[in-house]
Amino acid sequence: MSEITYENIKPLIESAEQEGSMMKCVFKCPVSGTTVESQAAIQKGRGLADRAKESAKRSLSWRIRWGVSRLVRSALGYGIGGRVAGDVAGQAVSGAAEKVGQGFSESEKQAAIEQAFKNVSSQFVFDGKKNTWVAATVAADILTDFAGQLNSAPVSQNYDRGVLARMLVEVAQADGNLAAEEKDFLAGFISSDLGTVDELAGKPRLSPAELAEVSSGPARETMLMIAWALACTDKELAQAEQQRLAAFTEALGVADTRAAELKRYAQRFVIDQAMEGVYPGGVVDEGAKAEVYHFAERIGLDRNEAERVEIRYRKRNNMV
Repeated sequence: MSEITYENIKPLIESAEQEGSMMKCVFKCPVSGTTVESQAAIQKGRGLADRAKESAKRSLSWRIRWGVSRLVRSALGYGIGGRVAGDVAGQAVSGAAEKVGQGFSESEKQAAIEQAFKNVSSQFVFDGKKNTWVAATVAADILTDFAGQLNSAPVSQNYDRGVLARMLVEVAQADGNLAAEEKDFLAGFISSDLGTVDELAGKPRLSPAELAEVSSGPARETMLMIAWALACTDKELAQAEQQRLAAFTEALGVADTRAAELKRYAQRFVIDQAMEGVYPGGVVDEGAKAEVYHFAERIGLDRNEAERVEIRYRKRNNMV
């Protein structure tokens, strides 16, 4: 299954070395041989069993937001360093304990390896037929439309990344309020070099001129699609959010027909991310399924489209 666990990423681990309170890892695609480096803090008292318990308690909303942030963080250039700083700050290890070199259990180290993979998981796609994760660059046939757009038209220029970060904050606070939960969510994928969420929220609204200066080409479409995805994580598409997204569409020069298609990419991706909770262990949970279909309706995705997302999810994960 596509949920990230230590056991299903184990075949990709080329190396995993402890350096102080960090695990530094190299993950290798079994198909292309592509390697990706990552690292994460080892957290005392937080092993694999703790992560498993947390996963079981996670809500539909959490799964959706995790799936969106996992891919968006790469689009915004959220580097390893930024994530490491957050991990270190959250450790349940005192400074004194670190100084004397307090040891970590194997379970704690494995949990850190799991987190290290999650930090770069946007560069991989789960192939259900092979029952393994593979590099996104060799998995075009199983990428969702959303992931395919991200992969083919990344937001790579610094100016564009900064504008995208502001777009996302503006969508999140379109109703005039930015709750603490929203700030935490945004902070999970906005790289520190782009500014803090509070700093971005305090800026004036993006002007048409600022948006018009974004690099020409399909990266503009990627930016609009990501903004739609963020709006769709909110359980409903608020009128204020849709109005701001319409303004982005016009200023970025994206045709209405293409904008509608990008919106569907975002809606379908959000529902796709929810499907992990519908099929825990590969077996359908009818209650969870009903909840996901209701969520789809609230974000404007009709029953037929939602059903097709479910079918594609099953096909991608080699289910009947």
